[in-house]
Amino acid sequence: GLGIVIARAVLADARRLGAAAGRIGAHALHERLALDDVPVELEESAQAFNRMLDRLEASFDRLSRFSAEVAHDLRTPIGNLLGEAQVALSREREAAEYRGVLESAVEEYERMSRMIGNMLFLARSDNDQTVLQRELVALDRLLPRVVSYFELVAEERRVGLRATVHAAPGVAAVIVADESLLTRALGNLLSNALRYAVEGTEVTLRAMVDAEGSCRIEVENIGTAIPKELQERVFERFFRVAAAREDSAAGSGLGLAIVRSIMEMHGGTVSVASDAGRTVFTLTIRTPKSSGG
Repeated sequence: GLGIVIARAVLADARRLGAAAGRIGAHALHERLALDDVPVELEESAQAFNRMLDRLEASFDRLSRFSAEVAHDLRTPIGNLLGEAQVALSREREAAEYRGVLESAVEEYERMSRMIGNMLFLARSDNDQTVLQRELVALDRLLPRVVSYFELVAEERRVGLRATVHAAPGVAAVIVADESLLTRALGNLLSNALRYAVEGTEVTLRAMVDAEGSCRIEVENIGTAIPKELQERVFERFFRVAAAREDSAAGSGLGLAIVRSIMEMHGGTVSVASDAGRTVFTLTIRTPKSSGG
């Protein structure tokens, strides 16, 4: 009857759709199912399949770029280790010389360990595997503590370092956050600011909570400005502002990407403004009032 004819037609369309889907593999993720000749009954499924391909293609692109970036950044320390070992073995040396080679190797291993740890953190955050331990965090306690971690570094670089906290009258300088992750984000920003600060200037970490309960945390330094066209890119993984930073190889290029990831986990934002030698990184994060708590 008519029902059988219709069923056969739909089944034939489904088979054609299935065959088209089967031709799309890992090397042809840019292809999509043509929706022009898809029957109405299967149009929603075809659209869902194409959306899935969009996500897969984006994921494969990220993985490909990430793999290339990892290979590039690991090649340098591995090359350094290999070169130093080959030189050390080229002739007999005093024990002190071998010790120097080993100390240099330890520095490279530590750098690689930090880089791998950072990559694992970002991979977990990409897959929503990081669980926030939210708690009330007093900013007038957190900021001075984070600053204290960097006092020796600031002293070595002959750069001042201070923390300030301001809150509107009647508003507590408190936020709801994962204190460990927020500490890591602030530490990354301070480390970055100190690295590029001009000797004799001051790096400032300040937090401000307004009457509406909105919290803004800023890290400011004086140094070479980041070109405006590159300011949005500084949060990309492995990106370094090589043209504006004399010692751009000093970091792994993951610190600011981690800051952005941590802020996204908190539902907050991070931005940068840099002009005339003054660079300010700004974090926004919800307080108990503005988050409805």
